[in-house]
Amino acid sequence: MAKRGEPRRFRELMRGARRDRAASKAVVSILRADGKASQTLERALGAAGLSLPQFNVLMVLAASPAGAVPLFELNAQLVSTPPNTSWISNRMEERGLVTKRRDDTDRRVVLIELTEKGWAALGRAAPLVFEAEKDLVGGYSRAELEQLADLLGRFLD
Repeated sequence: MAKRGEPRRFRELMRGARRDRAASKAVVSILRADGKASQTLERALGAAGLSLPQFNVLMVLAASPAGAVPLFELNAQLVSTPPNTSWISNRMEERGLVTKRRDDTDRRVVLIELTEKGWAALGRAAPLVFEAEKDLVGGYSRAELEQLADLLGRFLD
């Protein structure tokens, strides 16, 4: 059903394109939520001197049982393209947050490892991010948060 006040040409175009308003509303809401979450977390991380992608790299490295992660695996765990991850990890290496080295068993593989300076940066940034996360979703119950995470997980699958 068309919204009142929409121009006829627009309504016809939407009808001809077989727009599903519920689907559009859901996707636009996801995009707007992503923007709001990203902006909020970026602002929080500014106080720690990190960007959201840098924080994500630090989190992946810190959570790695091996202590080092191959660059290609890091690419798979982040929401950035491989060239972007290479650029980010190079800047982080310049700042002393990570080190890069070749794998002893396969020289083609580049391993990225967290430095003590990286651990310290993560220690400063994590509380800021987690507080910002609570601010973003503080109005939801635990059950609602689990339901939202489940729905978004299904969306991502």
